[in-house]
Amino acid sequence: MSLIVSTDQERDLFRAAGKVAGKVLHELSKIIAPGITTWELDELAEKIIRDEGAIPTFKGYRGFPCTVCASVNEEVVHGIPSRNKVLKEGDVISLDVGATFRKESNGKKLDYIGDTAITLPVGKISDRVQKLLDDTQESLYAGIRAAIAGATLDEIAGPIEDIAKPNAYGIVREYGGHGIGYGYHEEPFILNYRTGSKTRLKPGMVIAIEPMFNLGSDRVKVKKDKWTVVTEDYKPSAHFEHSLLIIEDGAPEILTRRPDEKI
Repeated sequence: MSLIVSTDQERDLFRAAGKVAGKVLHELSKIIAPGITTWELDELAEKIIRDEGAIPTFKGYRGFPCTVCASVNEEVVHGIPSRNKVLKEGDVISLDVGATFRKESNGKKLDYIGDTAITLPVGKISDRVQKLLDDTQESLYAGIRAAIAGATLDEIAGPIEDIAKPNAYGIVREYGGHGIGYGYHEEPFILNYRTGSKTRLKPGMVIAIEPMFNLGSDRVKVKKDKWTVVTEDYKPSAHFEHSLLIIEDGAPEILTRRPDEKI
């Protein structure tokens, strides 16, 4: 089960990590344009994180080689940045980033992590794909509004599913949100559709909610690089994510909120 944050120091470390992760996406969004490579985005992300005194969460995690997961068009998640991946007009790109502050306690390394994602248009995109992005982002906000202490995982998943279904989006089922703790991914696994789960959120939990909607089928597969997840029908996908701190009363604290983000 997810770590329960109980001290002001730990809360402040999670807040600091979330602030850095949000800053990365804020800065990367400014330079998204046709002609830029995903490698350039990755380099800037790592510079921002290290300049803030943090560590790129993903770099080296289970062997992942980069700072950012940069997933273009039909790539759902875990896309590997490349010098050869040049963005072009009409693309969409999902950027998923983590920032870590590492502290030692009694000889143990404790990681405090902010994990967040956004999907952005490259130049002008079709109205249909823009709606996919808008709806996926709105589903994240709907899930956040439901993420109060005592709520079940189904009460988070329901509002997300209720945006996907009327629009006939494929809801990615193999991947979803998660608890965040010293080891990064922790229970609970937070799906984006109803399963009947009665698992309840507790004050002090840090979780990530991350809906992934496809313009076509919900079916996905992993490419030969053993990382990049793509839609089986090669239709576009969108992915949004925030890290949250569940509090005693009311709406959760959004740890990774971007400086210009209006919710």
